[in-house]
Amino acid sequence: MMEMKFAATDGPARVTFEPGGIAFELAADEFITLQLDPTLAPSLEINIWPNGISVWLPYPGESDFIVLDSSGREVARLW
Repeated sequence: MMEMKFAATDGPARVTFEPGGIAFELAADEFITLQLDPTLAPSLEINIWPNGISVWLPYPGESDFIVLDSSGREVARLW
């Protein structure tokens, strides 16, 4: 599994996983980690805007994407 870290470095931020619309609100310096099959990484689309990140996941239904909090605990399983 590959891990991608998404962090709120300059203040609060919202990380949304699409197309499902699952969102996480992060405080300053907080982060979440997305675990995924490394072969799917080139298919991710990541958009960044002030106070937010949207992550478009590929291949709905074909793979699990696991979201971990900053303590390493699973907080969501997408698909």
